[in-house]
Amino acid sequence: MSEGRSDGRKPKESRKHRLSDTWISRYKPTLPQEDWFDLGCTDLILRISYGGARTFRVRYRNEDDNSRTLKIGRWDPRKFNVEAARQAVRDFDRDAHFAAKRSPTEGMSDDKAWWLTATFADVLGRYISEVVSGFRTRKEVERCYRRYVIPVLGQKRFVELEQDDAGQLRRNMRKDNGPRQADTVFGLIRAAMVWVEDEQVIKNYTSPLRYRPKRRRKGDRGGRERVLDDAELRMVWEAATKMGGQYGAIVRLLLLTAQRRQCLTTALWSEIDGDTWHIREEDGAKGTGQVLRLPRLALDILRGLPRIKDCPLVFGVEHDGEFKPFNSFSQRKEELLALLPRPIPRWTLHDLRRTARTRLEDIGVDMTTGEVVIGHALPGVKRTYIRSNFMEKRADALLRLSQHIADVVGLPPDQGTPSSPAPSNVVPLKGRSRRA
Repeated sequence: MSEGRSDGRKPKESRKHRLSDTWISRYKPTLPQEDWFDLGCTDLILRISYGGARTFRVRYRNEDDNSRTLKIGRWDPRKFNVEAARQAVRDFDRDAHFAAKRSPTEGMSDDKAWWLTATFADVLGRYISEVVSGFRTRKEVERCYRRYVIPVLGQKRFVELEQDDAGQLRRNMRKDNGPRQADTVFGLIRAAMVWVEDEQVIKNYTSPLRYRPKRRRKGDRGGRERVLDDAELRMVWEAATKMGGQYGAIVRLLLLTAQRRQCLTTALWSEIDGDTWHIREEDGAKGTGQVLRLPRLALDILRGLPRIKDCPLVFGVEHDGEFKPFNSFSQRKEELLALLPRPIPRWTLHDLRRTARTRLEDIGVDMTTGEVVIGHALPGVKRTYIRSNFMEKRADALLRLSQHIADVVGLPPDQGTPSSPAPSNVVPLKGRSRRA
């Protein structure tokens, strides 16, 4: 072991031995790393580290005719012994190894190569321009991608994204942004991945994120049946009245009109003509395109709203010189809950719509009119043969609903529309200007 060196170390080029499993098990290395060349197979190398790891490597010539080595496996006398390593060297295909090292996009069209090398941020850019741009909620969806997803996952290659990448983002967001926002962003990530799968632009690509409905325990009816009873309705109404402002008005108007939150928060002053609200029709948006004659109680709430100068939105805010729909739902709800005289079971703004629809049924409004009031399409052949706009029936249903709510919360009963409605917009601009 000492030939050629005064320190007892054997020169690297002379570290040759006919390898055997017995010799490997007994040999104690003297250097941090030693390479032993097998005399029984000249291209087989045993690399021994000072920590004890013993791995087999194959020696080959690269495309520039330079000598290189490649790991082929770790020595194991039962699973991968010396004879198995020698056979692996004999079976080593240098050309196949070179082909595997070449770029996976070699020979592909530019479009196919782009999809294989694109980052998640690149793919989201395409998804936003080709799909999200047509959404009614496109601004909010794009904001979520740019604020929550791209800073964390944007630089990863899209095809390398795993299920736990999105899962970790959702877990982190639950702490900082709440479970609802975390689940929303997780769903947006899944939507983009499923879109790529459906487009079939990447061969054999399958989205790692699939929709899985939450399992409910037996007897758990979930949150889609929540309605407020009389006592809860009274407490929520009184707290919303005391709170005032835009959120307090939204809560009460949802009970009085039974409309979707989105329809209400995106309403324009130009859509309210006297006592009539013309809900604009939007592609793909449910419950839009109808006309509602509002009861006096709802009109009084609208009149009490402050107006932002030049803002077209009924529930608008000004941010960075731009008018946007009201969106501070979580913060304002916490303020409203603090005004309740006692805690009540969890409820959402959509539960107010469900409560209003239930009350319409309780006070005797017929099923068809009740469904039309809340913007549901008529079922079956009714949709084909009933072409009425239900103008008078809807007005009567909302008037009866407002009278019922007024009775429950202890207000004077609504006597109908005001005697002198505003000519164009419900709230006059004069004396009602403020800045957000």
